[in-house]
Amino acid sequence: MKLNLLYISSQKNKSAFLLEDDLVKRIKSPLKLKLKKIFCKTEFKNVEQQKNFESEQIKRYLNKKNFLFCFDKNGEKFSSENFSDLLFKQTRDIDFVIGGSFGISKKLLNSSNKLISFSDMEFSHDIFRFMVIEQIYRAQCIFNNHPYHQK
Repeated sequence: MKLNLLYISSQKNKSAFLLEDDLVKRIKSPLKLKLKKIFCKTEFKNVEQQKNFESEQIKRYLNKKNFLFCFDKNGEKFSSENFSDLLFKQTRDIDFVIGGSFGISKKLLNSSNKLISFSDMEFSHDIFRFMVIEQIYRAQCIFNNHPYHQK
């Protein structure tokens, strides 16, 4: 199953966490993870305009045949085991979306198949992206009964 993690970033640098790169390399069959950084430096005076613009940029990379899962603090919370079940019960590839600093537009959230929340807390984009990748890796370990995930 292919997983696409699309995320908004206003930083041009291509540096990533070494741990992030390591986890992405560890995610293997049956999952294939692809990261897509969507550079968006344009700023609007209105938050809704900003979210709508960024969501339009994201839509250009979405595959209509895939499930769309958006991360939003108002989404459903999962345990690691339930998140693994969610991934491995899907019958199609998945596009995951991490919005910009102000979140994701209502229109894109409403078109999502699932809204997922990790916490009521706020996180920097880089930290949150790493958390998502780690949970995808953990989901794979749970599915494969690998010792990385200990109960």
